[in-house]
Amino acid sequence: MNNMNVALVGSNFALRGYLPAIKNIKNLKLKILCSRNIFKSHKIYNNHKKIKLEYNWKKVFRSDIDLIILAVPPKVQIEILNYNLKFKKKIIFEKPISNNINLSKNIIRMIKRKKIKSDINLTFLNHQLFVKTRNIIKKQKLGKILNFKVLWSFRSFDLDKKIKSWKTIENQGGGIKNIFLTHVFSYCEFFFGNCKITNYEYKISNFKGIDYKRKISCSIKNQDGSTGKIRLFAKKKGVQEHKITIKFEKGQIQLFTKSKDWTKNFVLKIHNEISKKRKTIKSKNLSKFKDGRSNQIFIMLKNFLKKKHHSNIDYCLNAEYLNSTIR
Repeated sequence: MNNMNVALVGSNFALRGYLPAIKNIKNLKLKILCSRNIFKSHKIYNNHKKIKLEYNWKKVFRSDIDLIILAVPPKVQIEILNYNLKFKKKIIFEKPISNNINLSKNIIRMIKRKKIKSDINLTFLNHQLFVKTRNIIKKQKLGKILNFKVLWSFRSFDLDKKIKSWKTIENQGGGIKNIFLTHVFSYCEFFFGNCKITNYEYKISNFKGIDYKRKISCSIKNQDGSTGKIRLFAKKKGVQEHKITIKFEKGQIQLFTKSKDWTKNFVLKIHNEISKKRKTIKSKNLSKFKDGRSNQIFIMLKNFLKKKHHSNIDYCLNAEYLNSTIR
């Protein structure tokens, strides 16, 4: 693995999600922390005196920086991605790529044309049990897929607290469609290949003049004709529940968690109805990270450092396209 000097751009999730993972990878050396409000936080300043602090993201494009990591709103992200086309820095960024599918398509086309090494943080595609599930599907250990269901009920801090920000405004890249459904569409393609939406419906709520989708239901179909149903909804009480059920010719898989954390405590149950064998696998949580999403960022960054690196960009772009058809 090559050593890389890193610039981390963002504040909230950059510090809670990315920073702990970067600190635990010896091949990554954090050189710059960048946020427009970085000098207002005494805690950040006191804890990172040996790291250059910047408020202007253009100043992270220094010759000694090898990798730039973005955890910023989509509107800012697309600006930085376009700016990087002339520098060709290695770059990792968040979903959605932008707040407009055409902008997303154009920037990804340019990134590929200029052969810029890049990736997108799609939490579940790096999760050990999601990878295990994909391998079972690809090797047809339980035969062909008949149908599948996804049920994900979750708490959204911004919607709970009625915070008016890009995270709750759909046309700015927020809302449950862009933040949560993108994840589901991404791992559905990861599991089942290209899919298309055959039907959808949603329920609208309102606060502070914002109409937002509180519940989304979709029916989808992959190229082999397997059908699936997706149901997402934001709830006000309790912990998040995430359950994927896949029915095969020879059995069934259930992949699920019920936890405060998005990625911790997943369980994979495999049932072969022909051999009558049952198997349960529990996910291994990296105890060094408080936020489970840092576990998956850690894995993604380790993979990114390898010469043979497979990017998740196309999964995200295809998910954004499906999202754009839900109006």
